[in-house]
Amino acid sequence: PPPPRFRCRGRSGSANRLSPQSAAVTGWLPHLGKNVNNQERSLPTTTRTVSTMATLMEGIIMATMNVFLNSLTLQVLVALLVGSLLSTTFKYHAKLFIILLMSFLVLVVPIPLFLFKPRWPLNALVPGIVACLFIRAFGVEYEIRGQEHINVRNGGVVLLNHQSAIDIVMLSRLLREFRNIVPVVKKELFYVLPFGIASYLVGVVFIDRQNSASAKDVMKREAVAITKDHLKLAIFPEGGRHDNDTLLPFKKGAFHVAVDAQSVIQPVVVSKYHFLDHKRKLFGRGRVIVNILPEIPTKGMTKADVNALTERCQKLMQSEFDTLSAEAKQYCHAS
Repeated sequence: PPPPRFRCRGRSGSANRLSPQSAAVTGWLPHLGKNVNNQERSLPTTTRTVSTMATLMEGIIMATMNVFLNSLTLQVLVALLVGSLLSTTFKYHAKLFIILLMSFLVLVVPIPLFLFKPRWPLNALVPGIVACLFIRAFGVEYEIRGQEHINVRNGGVVLLNHQSAIDIVMLSRLLREFRNIVPVVKKELFYVLPFGIASYLVGVVFIDRQNSASAKDVMKREAVAITKDHLKLAIFPEGGRHDNDTLLPFKKGAFHVAVDAQSVIQPVVVSKYHFLDHKRKLFGRGRVIVNILPEIPTKGMTKADVNALTERCQKLMQSEFDTLSAEAKQYCHAS
């Protein structure tokens, strides 16, 4: 049947008659709206979930951008990461700087705790563990051998070869094995505040290399601590760091201390850092093999035996250095 006629009253109040076609459209509009609403309700659940996830992801991205833009530390870290990917020289300087900075921070932050027991070597135990975990994240791991040669009841002198500033991390790793070891360093490091104060509180011994009389006095006092407190002094007999294949000639100060205290000498050899090339500015990934050799007694020795003792230790450590370095090379990548 034909659709009903509708009247529409305008503003003037006059009745306007709709055409049959307009009336037909007007009559079907409510049915059209109902169909659309039914289609919206019937949208798949998956579509609504995707829409919600998209909104959530957009919120996360915006929050991350705000954090990044407001965090200078995060911006610096991202810049270092990008720079490391673009330049091996930049990567070398960045990794070296960050490792030394973190070694500095982990020792400085707990200074208030060190005050409860100053000059105690084990104050540096936890900071050392953190430093080792951090350097491992940069691709450097330590393998310690010869722990069976450690006698914590014996004080003495521990000899180590010196290669880089990051040897500080290696020393902190050895603390877990020896428990009572403290390094002997140049006194200039004491004035690097507050690092120098933190180092003093963990028992580090500072000597003046330019003043031999003062250095001898300090070492005489430490010789007493070797006997009395069963302390082990970690000394770099080469007198300086290098990355050569041959160890530098040993200085005799460490051997005089051992003979004066009639204590043991324990050579500890660290493999060459093949992953680190200071000349080519490369800092890659690799393994450091540290071998703790048997103790060498000095009981009964005199000053006349110092030269022969020095030569003996130099040859022993050079031979072991060559062996360990050849083995460690296969695990290292300087890139």
